[in-house]
Amino acid sequence: MYFLSKPKSTPYSIQQHFIFNQLAQLNDIRNRMAHHEPICFLPGQPIKNTKYARHHYNLILQLFQWMQIDEAALLYGLDHINLVCNEIDSL
Repeated sequence: MYFLSKPKSTPYSIQQHFIFNQLAQLNDIRNRMAHHEPICFLPGQPIKNTKYARHHYNLILQLFQWMQIDEAALLYGLDHINLVCNEIDSL
Protein backbone atom coordinates (compact mmCIF):
# COMPACT_ATOMS: atom_id res chain seq x y z
CA MET A 1 0.00 0.00 0.00
CA TYR A 2 1.15 3.46 -0.78
CA PHE A 3 0.14 6.48 1.21
CA LEU A 4 0.49 8.91 -1.67
CA SER A 5 -1.67 11.64 -0.13
CA LYS A 6 -0.03 11.68 3.31
CA PRO A 7 1.29 15.13 4.21
CA LYS A 8 5.05 15.18 3.75
CA SER A 9 6.61 17.24 6.49
CA THR A 10 9.28 14.85 7.76
CA PRO A 11 11.96 12.56 6.31
CA TYR A 12 10.73 9.31 4.73
CA SER A 13 11.95 7.04 7.54
CA ILE A 14 10.02 9.06 10.14
CA GLN A 15 6.90 9.03 7.97
CA GLN A 16 7.19 5.27 7.60
CA HIS A 17 7.54 4.88 11.38
CA PHE A 18 4.54 7.18 11.94
CA ILE A 19 2.34 5.11 9.61
CA PHE A 20 3.53 1.89 11.29
CA ASN A 21 2.43 3.32 14.66
CA GLN A 22 -0.98 4.27 13.24
CA LEU A 23 -1.45 0.75 11.90
CA ALA A 24 -0.34 -0.70 15.25
CA GLN A 25 -3.13 1.29 16.94
CA LEU A 26 -5.63 -0.22 14.53
CA ASN A 27 -4.27 -3.68 15.28
CA ASP A 28 -4.85 -3.04 18.99
CA ILE A 29 -8.53 -2.21 18.52
CA ARG A 30 -8.89 -5.15 16.14
CA ASN A 31 -7.49 -7.45 18.81
CA ARG A 32 -9.83 -6.02 21.44
CA MET A 33 -12.83 -6.63 19.20
CA ALA A 34 -11.63 -10.13 18.26
CA HIS A 35 -11.38 -11.02 21.96
CA HIS A 36 -14.81 -9.46 22.71
CA GLU A 37 -13.29 -6.80 24.93
CA PRO A 38 -15.19 -3.55 25.44
CA ILE A 39 -14.22 -0.59 23.26
CA CYS A 40 -16.82 1.92 24.45
CA PHE A 41 -15.85 2.30 28.09
CA LEU A 42 -13.14 4.17 29.94
CA PRO A 43 -10.21 1.79 30.56
CA GLY A 44 -10.83 -0.30 33.68
CA GLN A 45 -14.02 1.58 34.59
CA PRO A 46 -17.72 0.92 34.06
CA ILE A 47 -18.19 4.37 32.50
CA LYS A 48 -19.32 4.46 28.87
CA ASN A 49 -17.19 6.52 26.56
CA THR A 50 -17.04 6.25 22.77
CA LYS A 51 -13.92 8.39 22.35
CA TYR A 52 -11.64 5.35 21.85
CA ALA A 53 -13.88 3.83 19.16
CA ARG A 54 -14.40 7.18 17.41
CA HIS A 55 -10.66 7.92 17.42
CA HIS A 56 -9.84 4.64 15.73
CA TYR A 57 -12.66 5.04 13.22
CA ASN A 58 -11.33 8.47 12.27
CA LEU A 59 -7.84 7.01 11.99
CA ILE A 60 -9.13 4.42 9.51
CA LEU A 61 -10.79 7.17 7.46
CA GLN A 62 -7.59 9.22 7.49
CA LEU A 63 -5.52 6.27 6.27
CA PHE A 64 -8.06 5.63 3.50
CA GLN A 65 -7.70 9.26 2.40
CA TRP A 66 -3.91 9.01 2.41
CA MET A 67 -4.20 5.90 0.22
CA GLN A 68 -6.60 7.78 -2.09
CA ILE A 69 -9.42 5.33 -1.35
CA ASP A 70 -12.97 6.63 -1.68
CA GLU A 71 -14.09 5.69 1.83
CA ALA A 72 -17.71 6.68 1.17
CA ALA A 73 -17.95 4.24 -1.72
CA LEU A 74 -16.02 1.50 0.09
CA LEU A 75 -18.09 1.72 3.27
CA TYR A 76 -21.44 2.44 1.61
CA GLY A 77 -24.16 0.65 3.55
CA LEU A 78 -21.69 -0.46 6.24
CA ASP A 79 -20.77 2.85 7.84
CA HIS A 80 -22.84 3.06 11.03
CA ILE A 81 -20.05 3.86 13.50
CA ASN A 82 -21.06 7.43 14.31
CA LEU A 83 -24.74 6.49 14.53
CA VAL A 84 -24.03 3.64 16.96
CA CYS A 85 -21.61 5.79 19.01
CA ASN A 86 -24.24 8.55 19.22
CA GLU A 87 -26.79 6.00 20.46
CA ILE A 88 -24.35 4.73 23.09
CA ASP A 89 -23.58 8.28 24.22
CA SER A 90 -27.29 9.06 24.58
CA LEU A 91 -27.97 6.11 26.93
